[in-house]
Parts: sequence; structure tokens; C-alpha cells
Amino acid sequence: MTSFSKRFLLCAVAYVVLGMALGTHMGAQQDFKLAPIHGHMNLVGWVTMALFAWFYNTVPAAAGDKLAQAHFWAAQIGMVMFIIGLYIVLNENMTGEPVLIAGELLTGISMLIFGYKVWKTDAT
Repeated sequence: MTSFSKRFLLCAVAYVVLGMALGTHMGAQQDFKLAPIHGHMNLVGWVTMALFAWFYNTVPAAAGDKLAQAHFWAAQIGMVMFIIGLYIVLNENMTGEPVLIAGELLTGISMLIFGYKVWKTDAT
């Protein structure tokens, strides 16, 4: 496994552990107000980051430029901002909305970068 793909995979594991812990906590408390955070941490955090790791491990040449570094940081910063902003908004404090929107935008940019990297990858 390349070190770059391993960074994505380690982040994926961190997100799924936190998402599962949140799910367990919500179940124990019978309070599911934070279910959107749980869902996004498990889907965007775990699944998407793991797919990014798989791609960069399968195509190591795609990891060797500044755009790949931008992809990593946009994905991580976007995800953290998204989670924090969503937490604030779900607790009925709309001051978190700009943080949530910024996180959504960075996460979307991250996916666009990924799509570009996949599209530009030589399939041979």
C-alpha cells in the first residue's frame, strides 16, 4: 500500500470508528437527533475515503502531484467542517450553517477532483 493511499485509509477508519461510536451512543440513549452525522460519517467518511484509498493504491501514479494533495486536504477539511457545522445546526443553532456549507463545498470539490483524477487515468 502506498503511503498516500494509506493516509486516506487511516482517515476512513477514523471516520467509521467515530460514526459507529456515535451510532452506539444514540442507540443507548434512544436519541437519534444526530443520525445525519452518523450517516455521513459512515458513508462519506468511511466508504468514500476507503474508495479514494483503493484508487490511489491501484493507480499510484495518480497520487504523485499537487492535485492529489489538494484532493486529500479538501476531503479531510471538508468532512471535518461538514460534521462540525451539521452538529451545530442539528442542535438548532443556525450559526453553524456557514461552516456546514463550507464543508459541503469542500467535500464536493474533493469529489470533483477525484472524478478528474479518475478520468485522466490511463486505463491501459
